Amino acid sequence: MASGSGIIGMLHDETIGGELRQVVRSPEQVSLHLAVAGPTSRMLAYAIDYVVILAVQAVALVLILLSTPLLSRLEGLLRKLASELEKGNTAGLLTGDHTFLVMMGLFLLLQLVIEWGYFIGSEMLTGGRSLGKGLVGLRVVRDGGLPISLRESAVRNLLRMVDILPSSYAVGLVAMVMSSEGKRLGDLAAGTIVVRLDRPEKAAPLPDTEAGEGSPSFRFDRAQIERLGTAERALLRQTLRRLDTLAPPQRAEVLERSAEVLRQRIGYEPVEAAEREAFLRALLAAVRGRRG
Repeated sequence: MASGSGIIGMLHDETIGGELRQVVRSPEQVSLHLAVAGPTSRMLAYAIDYVVILAVQAVALVLILLSTPLLSRLEGLLRKLASELEKGNTAGLLTGDHTFLVMMGLFLLLQLVIEWGYFIGSEMLTGGRSLGKGLVGLRVVRDGGLPISLRESAVRNLLRMVDILPSSYAVGLVAMVMSSEGKRLGDLAAGTIVVRLDRPEKAAPLPDTEAGEGSPSFRFDRAQIERLGTAERALLRQTLRRLDTLAPPQRAEVLERSAEVLRQRIGYEPVEAAEREAFLRALLAAVRGRRG
């Protein structure tokens, strides 16, 4: 699947280490593995969010109770209007006992607004992470790994009214279990997926290459090394770190691109394909020697 942004390349699912991962491959042949969140972690995140929502709703209920005098005055006006229009007993429907019903109806409406507003607002402000998802280490993204927009967030959260049926998110849980990507109905409709933000493994250190080591056929003077800025030195190190993780075709392509960029930057002569890795390692040794 290709993304229209130009950032994401191919997209597919793989089972790695016994768990489902959505694998996104960029045009630079860098694989981004997005671990799909399971029902357990999502339920834990929602439990945390629900506690926050309950707290907000409790505050809203207190405010509604404090506004009872205002509602009573409004009720009196409605009762008088009904009496004048109907000239009968219809006004009896608006007795003082129904003030509680008016408050509860308003509170039920506020419950929905608060829950939808909480999730949509937090996902927009934090890039797909509510408080619960942030604590558990989850994030909502679009299919392909791109950040969600207001449209995706609104669709997936408005459909909570379906996922929650008949109670306790039964429909949503069944949908997540049956979906190969752990999606509830809201995610299916919005084209979103909930992924785990696993802590990446620490990058393997580069070998300690002393100045002068590497291929004896590559020599660089001070002026050439000084042409390498921060970005070029980062490219040099990242390329050498990634080589062992790439398949042979991608390895050759990355070596070609990096070697050509760095060669042109320092004004070096063309490098043979078989010598590109040795060229980069010799250049790294020269950079370290000059820095030391």
